[in-house]
Amino acid sequence: MLDMKQAAEHVLMLAAEKGHKDVDVVVERDDSLSIEIQDGKVEKVEQSTSLGLGVRVLDEGRTGLASTERLSQQSIAHAFQNACENAKLQDPTQVEMLEAPAQIPDSSTLEIYNPALDQLNADELTQLGLSMEDAVKAADERVVSIPYLGVSRGRNESLLLSSRGVSYSQQSNEVAAWCGPLLQDGDSRKSGMQVYHRRQWDPQAGKIIAEEAVEKAVELLKASPISGGKLPVVLDEYMAPRFLGMFFGAFSAESAQRGMSRLQGRLGETIAIPELTLLDDPHRQGANRSCFLDAEGFLTKPLPLIEEGVFRNFLYHVESANKENKSSTGHAVRGYSGGIGTRSHNLVWPTGEFSLEQLCAQNSKCLLVTQLEGQAGCNPVSGDISIGVQGFLIENGLRIQPVDSITLAGNFFDVMLNIRGSGNTYQPELAHSFIPALLIEGLTVSG
Repeated sequence: MLDMKQAAEHVLMLAAEKGHKDVDVVVERDDSLSIEIQDGKVEKVEQSTSLGLGVRVLDEGRTGLASTERLSQQSIAHAFQNACENAKLQDPTQVEMLEAPAQIPDSSTLEIYNPALDQLNADELTQLGLSMEDAVKAADERVVSIPYLGVSRGRNESLLLSSRGVSYSQQSNEVAAWCGPLLQDGDSRKSGMQVYHRRQWDPQAGKIIAEEAVEKAVELLKASPISGGKLPVVLDEYMAPRFLGMFFGAFSAESAQRGMSRLQGRLGETIAIPELTLLDDPHRQGANRSCFLDAEGFLTKPLPLIEEGVFRNFLYHVESANKENKSSTGHAVRGYSGGIGTRSHNLVWPTGEFSLEQLCAQNSKCLLVTQLEGQAGCNPVSGDISIGVQGFLIENGLRIQPVDSITLAGNFFDVMLNIRGSGNTYQPELAHSFIPALLIEGLTVSG
């Protein structure tokens, strides 16, 4: 078996022998170790490694794709041959293979990899899990079970090589812990979930994670619906990225060209509050989607999607850009087993001046949302929003009652024009959407 670099170079050697000038190869490896805890013992240990190689061949505008999960010379040769044959069956498109950039920064400067995390063993992960379980049980006598409790570490390594001289590799890793206790008080049963997702290891974090999870469940005990109507809504710094993230696909040029984005034809128009400049930043240190090169070998750079409320840029890869006589913006994404798509890197919404408590006190009455319940009623194309939530009714800055069994309704494109305040901090977990707590007007609450 070949290692990742040897496997990629073998593809390029085959391409040179066959006279193919436009070939690239992606190799990906994922390693993970996950441990679940229940009743003071290890319930499940799962250790996995996935490894795959994907070949892309361009033949007079025709794209051929093939992949293999075995890095032997025979399997790689078979995948290369399949890619060449697949290309002959496709229609020509406006895609091209890019020349290598003159210089590519070292991906290690992105600070997305911590070598110390790779040394964590099962015993260390287990001890953190057990400490969480002990802390949950000690925190509140109303805990009836802990359905979700575990710890994991993961590592990703990727490599892109092309016959045009592109050569780029990067690796990232993280450690995660999750705790979801179930509490009961009379007829009221509520669960709380706290997730720890970082690139630093803290063996003492278990007690904090557990107590925060229990606190979330305690706060929602005795929750009940509230009367419907228009009500200012505050999304906390955990829920705001999840809520808005469902609709950011509208910024993809590929989606707009397919008629699947309401932003089609709206470049230069005001689509958000004038205080908002939404930046896609691929170079943000430590962020989940940071990179210096996209999946087609195009150098990435920070790109404003919205500038002072005005829609400035779509996200392009090579083909979608060529359709409009434009240049790629460096937003191509590709897994080893698929083709080229479009994806944002790290979306950065500027922080504001208010703490979460101050945001909640901006109106005499508002709804603070701390949990979302699925997204089946949300349409990323039309922007329509219909989603169940939990949280708190706030009056004069004070939490009056916990709230559940209610639905928020509205439209994403209206929300962008109805932001009335932003929080002063981002949530601390690893993310690719940096959005603070938001105060929104115009949403409808129904019980």
